[in-house]
Amino acid sequence: MKKSFLEGLTITNQLLDDIMFMFENRMKTTYFTRAVHCKMDFQDLIRFELNFVKKTLQIELDSFFKTIKGAESGISKQGYSQARQKISPTAFITMADSIISWYYGDDDFKTFNGYRLSAIDGSILEINNSERLRNAFGYAEGKTVKLARAKASCIYDVENDMILTSKITTYTTGERDIAIDLIEKLKQMGLKNDLILFDRGYPSRKFFAYLEGSGVKYLMRVKNQSMKEVNEAMEPDQIVEIKVDGKTIKVRVLRFMLDSEVEEVLVTNLLDENLGIQEFKALYFKRWGIEVKFDELKNRLQLQNFTGDTVIAVEQDFYASMYLSNMVALAKNEANEKIAQNNEDKSLKYEYKVNTNILIGKLKDSMVLMLLEDNSDKRHEMFQSLMLEITKNMVPIRPGRSKVRKMGLKAHKHPMNQKRCL
Repeated sequence: MKKSFLEGLTITNQLLDDIMFMFENRMKTTYFTRAVHCKMDFQDLIRFELNFVKKTLQIELDSFFKTIKGAESGISKQGYSQARQKISPTAFITMADSIISWYYGDDDFKTFNGYRLSAIDGSILEINNSERLRNAFGYAEGKTVKLARAKASCIYDVENDMILTSKITTYTTGERDIAIDLIEKLKQMGLKNDLILFDRGYPSRKFFAYLEGSGVKYLMRVKNQSMKEVNEAMEPDQIVEIKVDGKTIKVRVLRFMLDSEVEEVLVTNLLDENLGIQEFKALYFKRWGIEVKFDELKNRLQLQNFTGDTVIAVEQDFYASMYLSNMVALAKNEANEKIAQNNEDKSLKYEYKVNTNILIGKLKDSMVLMLLEDNSDKRHEMFQSLMLEITKNMVPIRPGRSKVRKMGLKAHKHPMNQKRCL
């Protein structure tokens, strides 16, 4: 059964209408008990956060009250900043989790050889360079400046374009520690014959042992001279034993040359003989999908364009973006399917996909307006009208293109390195 954007909205609405959802996600039991006196109640605050808020906060608030609430007078940014402190960031985690539970609930999703194929990676986030956030999340230090930074990580389903789970934490938290937290969360949500791709920052004896005990299959790139047993496995495809805390685990070591004539070494606990070196080489290349996803999060959804200077505000923005990313993916999948149908009988040089920038820009306001529409037929009409606009904006899929990641310490919180869609 195809998963639709409107079904995702229905699940979101069910949460917003559930009084227990509010009770469980307010910071104090006394909050939102006098809603008649609030310019923005619990639901308004959630919906505002889901409206792709990236412009100047006061402009966004004025627009929200006029476009969404149909009111001329709104709330000041100071009033909003105080009101949002009443909502726990767990509200947005719960919303994202509910979409994932629904999406994978019937086991009808794309897989690789029967595995749910995902990649895990971390990324450094620029946050507002205040003393409060430097103390809370940590900082990167240059010769003359300290710049507030946080670390984000997620497990991303590369076949279905869905973020399974995510976490924002302090700048100095180790990648393996975050990965373990995310995998534990994945286990709580229910494993789906998972195969996870890891880059070379993750391998260690204890981490291999942890993954083996977690029921998770993995494929991991390892550094040269990483560990004795791997270094001594000189065959192109060889099973070796690694000793960890008195126990022995079997891993498969794969060696092959890249086009750049650099040797790549991968380690996996997939011992299936039907998968050979070429299959593993192609499989590991799929990890690039998470790099593309972080690019989308940072440059299209403007993940680092945080709207507040408190820990709660940063966490709210982050987890709201994770939810929105998956809603964008649902709309994107439907739009791409429609584009493929429209182009089915045409002789085109390239396949085409939706312009993600346009899609995200069009979802601003329209998604929240659809959330507020009680009539399912009208909501469907709104969505079809939106799809008609989105599918007119196609871009060709050109195989083999890649983008070099630019690294460095930037002082600007949200650099304009790409045109914005919001």
